[in-house]
Amino acid sequence: MIEIILLVSSVLFIFALKLFGRPSTAHRANTFAMLAMALAVFSAFNFDFSKYDSAFYITIVVSGLLGVLISKRVQMTQMPELVGLFNGFGGGASGAIAYVELSGSSLPISDVFVAIFSMGIGMFTFSGSLVAVMKLRGKLNNFNKKLADIFSVFFPTILVIPAVLEMDDLLMEFIILVAIISGVIRVAVIGGADMPVVIAFLNSLSGIAAMSAGFIVNSIILIVAGALVGASGIILTLLMCAAMNRTLRDVLKGGFGTTTINNEYEKDPISTSPEDVAIQLSYAESVVIVPGYGMAVAQAQAAVKELTNTLKDKNIEVKFAIHPVAGRMPGHMNVLLAEVDIDYEDMYTLEDINSEFSSTDVVIVVGANDVVNPLARTDEDSPIYGMPILDVDLAKQVIVLKRSMSPGYAGIANPLFVNDNAKMLFADAKEGLENIIKSFELV
Repeated sequence: MIEIILLVSSVLFIFALKLFGRPSTAHRANTFAMLAMALAVFSAFNFDFSKYDSAFYITIVVSGLLGVLISKRVQMTQMPELVGLFNGFGGGASGAIAYVELSGSSLPISDVFVAIFSMGIGMFTFSGSLVAVMKLRGKLNNFNKKLADIFSVFFPTILVIPAVLEMDDLLMEFIILVAIISGVIRVAVIGGADMPVVIAFLNSLSGIAAMSAGFIVNSIILIVAGALVGASGIILTLLMCAAMNRTLRDVLKGGFGTTTINNEYEKDPISTSPEDVAIQLSYAESVVIVPGYGMAVAQAQAAVKELTNTLKDKNIEVKFAIHPVAGRMPGHMNVLLAEVDIDYEDMYTLEDINSEFSSTDVVIVVGANDVVNPLARTDEDSPIYGMPILDVDLAKQVIVLKRSMSPGYAGIANPLFVNDNAKMLFADAKEGLENIIKSFELV
């Protein structure tokens, strides 16, 4: 019976992962994944519920209640931090399993290698994820990059050498300490705008750590689930790196955005007002909205929805162009837009929407910068050259909602802002959109 339960759980995990491929089926995917996890947890009891004391069951109940409480209270804008915490706790749990197995039983030398690997990767993921969460919240400045480089070499060496030595608690604790410090320093040097890639990478590491722990304790479902997370996480990581035309090594090195390129503009931008934008939109037949991290910071998704409804009421076609690395986690913009019931059918990927910009009447850029910078196509000396971007500059008119002319994370000027077909609405994204909506009453 346990083997059947594990088989059903494994199939549900795989099926859920498939359904996560489309926003329209993602909710159903979550249901299948939760059922698979419930079966996996149940199988661990092996139908013998009497061997655990009351403290164990209290822990299970309290943990479940905490999960419900967090899910009820967390805001959609905080979802990247929550995902980072999930990665960290998953890695930490795997590291704890490896620690218990190493300290409590005599393992063959092959399992010792696997256990050390799981413990080191798990604790690295744990500390690195916590740092990623703090960086997403803007609570941590970059560490000295040289320290990170030293620990990048030191860390794998520490993991290999002790495997041929007699294992004791002190040595294991030393490995854990090095892994934790390495995770902190490695992630701390990476800029906040690269956190989508880092989160996906740490997600992959948490899966690898879980898979390794599964081999140690002979848990089939832990191996299957860990392998799925590890494989899908690294695929997503590489896809996001490709979306930025950068390698994973470049991301992990950090320092992106420290360019010394001259960021002065040759001319002043054309400023506009909410009233002028409302008039311009009233004469449009097609509008594309490009959300960016500025929308998330301002929590302007509700205002975006209201503007969308206003435009659709006037029979104006509205679409959303989503860049794969916009925001602070994979799918961040999709999540925020879904929160306010933007239709999935209105969200378009870079590949699907780029060919339509040249025939679009008005593009509204809400808090995006580097992902719409035409230098990626034209300037071979630019640090973002070759990065796939949303070709909004090809539209007939572009409205950019931004607080100032400050550069994006790449640290370079964006010539889109001074294009002849572009106008700047200098305002907080939420406030600017709300003023545009109010101005429609005067049009």
